[in-house]
Amino acid sequence: MAARILPALRQVFVLPRAIQGCQQVRALATELKTAEPSVLRPLGSNRRVAPSAGDVGTLSWPLPNALRAVNPFPQTIQAWMMDFETNEPIEILDVQRSVFAAPIRPDIIHRVVTYERNMKRQGTHNSRTRSEVRGSTRKVQPQKGLGMARHGTRRAPQFVGGAKAHGPVPRSHETQIQRKVWLMALRSVLSAKYAQDQLVVVDNMEIESHRTRDLARMLRVNGWSPLASSDQDPSIMLLPFMDTQAPSEFKNLELASRNIPGVSIMSASNAEVYEIMRHQYLILDRKALDLLEGILKPM
Repeated sequence: MAARILPALRQVFVLPRAIQGCQQVRALATELKTAEPSVLRPLGSNRRVAPSAGDVGTLSWPLPNALRAVNPFPQTIQAWMMDFETNEPIEILDVQRSVFAAPIRPDIIHRVVTYERNMKRQGTHNSRTRSEVRGSTRKVQPQKGLGMARHGTRRAPQFVGGAKAHGPVPRSHETQIQRKVWLMALRSVLSAKYAQDQLVVVDNMEIESHRTRDLARMLRVNGWSPLASSDQDPSIMLLPFMDTQAPSEFKNLELASRNIPGVSIMSASNAEVYEIMRHQYLILDRKALDLLEGILKPM
């Protein structure tokens, strides 16, 4: 008897709870269907992006400032601007960290240096083939009967005065590289010069004298060139911004630096990674600094 009553009591007390739970689930599902879906907006965009199917949430976009990742480093670093003739500090400049404190990538520098040096190869090497060397086309000896090797002409490479087998021919050694890779290598070289304290920023590079001895003495007094008693050549790269409209400003500098071994001058608009890397000191003027920052600053 008890075995029949207990299941009946369970149905009386448990079944209403199950019905009540189902009603709550149905009411919750109805509320979710009638609720408006949340809208996500990516950073920097006004386009409305609906959430994925089945996702209903209250996420607001963009995220509040407390949840965003903030760069702890400032966007700029400091560098001295010196006087070109006396090497005395004038003021402190704020330069872009992304240009002069970028990660140094030796692998990218190697790729770009190889590219720039291949561009400078002339490719005019040539050797004469069998059709270009002097000699008769007559068969040297009979094909059979003499017990010696078979030869058809004296122009063959194995004979003295013969042609060159698989010799070099005039061709271009140019290779291709992406512009972003070249810009990354230039940032790496500038960052390496800044980290090694070999980057000098000056106000301008206009000098009054065109004499070589005056410029050599100035570089030696400023500490950019070794002493004359050391028998070592300086290693200085002058990188001013030489505008084509006014090249006379640097006429004295070009004439004075022409006869100093180890001192090179190049416009900042034609800067090369290999030329900057092979010199010890890199000297920029203020206009060249602004030009490089405008070109190399990431978007």
